[in-house]
Amino acid sequence: MNEQIDLKKVITVVRRNVWWLVGIIGFMVLGMFLYLQYIATPVFQKDTQILVNQSENSVQSNLNSQTIQADLQLVNTYSAIISSPRILNKVQQELGKQYDIQELAEMIQVKNATDSQVIDISVEHPDPQIAARIANATAQTFTEEIPKIMKIDNVTTLSEAQVFGNELPVKPQKALMLVLAAFIGILVAFAFVFIRLLLNRTFTSQAELEELLGLTVLGEVSDFQNMDLFQTVQPRSKHFKSVTERRR
Repeated sequence: MNEQIDLKKVITVVRRNVWWLVGIIGFMVLGMFLYLQYIATPVFQKDTQILVNQSENSVQSNLNSQTIQADLQLVNTYSAIISSPRILNKVQQELGKQYDIQELAEMIQVKNATDSQVIDISVEHPDPQIAARIANATAQTFTEEIPKIMKIDNVTTLSEAQVFGNELPVKPQKALMLVLAAFIGILVAFAFVFIRLLLNRTFTSQAELEELLGLTVLGEVSDFQNMDLFQTVQPRSKHFKSVTERRR
């Protein structure tokens, strides 16, 4: 019985505040749309690829599991070297010291696919031209410095970052952010309904009144919405008064 009454309460509160719920969800979506359209800064991504060739000894030898594992470890080592301060310091000088090493480390992402000798250097920046410039400068600096560090000249640039003029930003993802805003709006709307339900102290039925207060309801008094009854009774009382005066 309590579950049915609670469900009825929830449905009643939702029906009474349906426009509030729609307004809350619409406000969240509209706010996110305005933020994405006029406040959020679009971020573009540019990529360049570096190929790590196998050394001559490994090419002449049999490609066993140990050789492949050594090549993969070499790729992981190169990925760590790209993000090292030695490379980033050279990139900083190449860019005219417009960014410090910490900013470059946050913009540059180095990754490589599993069982692959290709290293991807991705750079995210609000300006696609600057992103491409940083990516190319990082790849060029690494190919120049790696022979001095590892004494091995087995790194070549596979592809350079280019700017085509029709790039689309990778951040923020507008569709995902709008869906997230709608979901948050639904949560806020249901929280609003739940709070209104907790603050509602009125009784909605006779059974609820008897159950919560432990009283027996003897009768109900209806609420008169039409006052025509009182307007029709008033002239009759005047007529009755005039008749009694005549009799006197």
